[in-house]
Amino acid sequence: MSRGRGLTWQGVGLSFTPMSPGGGLNEHERSLYSRQIRLPGVGESGQLRLKAAKVLIVGAGGLGSPAALYLAAAGVGTIGVADPDKVELTNLHRQILHGFDTLGLPKTVSAAEALSELNPGLILPLHPDGLTAGNAMDLVPRYDLVLDGADNFATRFLASDAAVLAGRPLVHGSVLRSEGQVISLVPGAGCYRCLYPVMPDASQVPTCSEAGVLGAVCGIVGSWMASEAVSLLLGARKASRVLQIDAERGLCRPLALQRDDRCPCCGNTPSIRSISPETYRPVCASPPSSMPDHPLEISVKEAAAALAAPTPPVLIDVREPDEHAICRIPGARLIPMGQVPARLAEIPRDAVVLVHCHHGGRSLRVTQFLRAKGFASVSNVKGGIDAWSREIDAAVPRY
Repeated sequence: MSRGRGLTWQGVGLSFTPMSPGGGLNEHERSLYSRQIRLPGVGESGQLRLKAAKVLIVGAGGLGSPAALYLAAAGVGTIGVADPDKVELTNLHRQILHGFDTLGLPKTVSAAEALSELNPGLILPLHPDGLTAGNAMDLVPRYDLVLDGADNFATRFLASDAAVLAGRPLVHGSVLRSEGQVISLVPGAGCYRCLYPVMPDASQVPTCSEAGVLGAVCGIVGSWMASEAVSLLLGARKASRVLQIDAERGLCRPLALQRDDRCPCCGNTPSIRSISPETYRPVCASPPSSMPDHPLEISVKEAAAALAAPTPPVLIDVREPDEHAICRIPGARLIPMGQVPARLAEIPRDAVVLVHCHHGGRSLRVTQFLRAKGFASVSNVKGGIDAWSREIDAAVPRY
């Protein structure tokens, strides 16, 4: 693929001559988007709405790549790209905006070259400093929607807080191993802090480089993010929601997300009224003194030893009822992931808690959620019930 056709530098970044400078669609655009225009809820008016839309993509990596490609192909008129990194070899198995010919280039430039091939009329402001506490409230209000594919909690919380303060919808995505999550946030209907009020200690959260990630899962999650962004831009998405994606089992579960009246950013008495750099340090304050005795993740062998102790921990199974019907660990309490926020009262705060699922992805997210809600003595069982069957009790069926 030839890259960079027709690139011109303009001030803050690269831009291109629009195909149709006026307010309407020209014949070329009608043909290009004809299959999309035929969809109920789109039509020519919807296509014009996309053409006028401005989307800020935070992170041109594994999630931002497929999302940006599909938004450009859908005819979104302006896509801003915020990413401070350069293209590295380890990126290429999942970050499909980039290639061997752009190794070493800023990801913003590499992204612009690829996106221009799909939509030569696309306007592409580039923000090579990324989204920072210093520029967030300048950048976010310029756009109609923020799409967050960042790979660290500091930027995720910053993007969400800035979107709330600017009154902009936000689509967040994250992946770990073979599972992913997409959160669509409608202004006034909840934010990222409604799920995770406090930013976790970065040293306690495994990254993709540590835990691994399947490249195709990034494509699935990034495509969902683009789809949610288009729905929001067209006015079709009226409520916030969470999509839990399990590529291993081929499942996607939608969960309703409600605004938390006590949320520090969007609640009734918010404490976050501006962007302060101190709030978004890459590593947060040290966890409570009891936390080292309760690491974020433990092995199934460590879990088995703990459960055999005179005072065993509480074991929470966050799988779905149909999975629980196939197999279970004796003594585990079934609280499906989507029901955890409403059933917090059933989880003791004064006891050690272990959380497990099928392979460990969903339970890791629940563990992070519980810690953010003040449950200090909670750990994820790494590998889930599948690892339990392989390493502890072969009588437990695998599926």
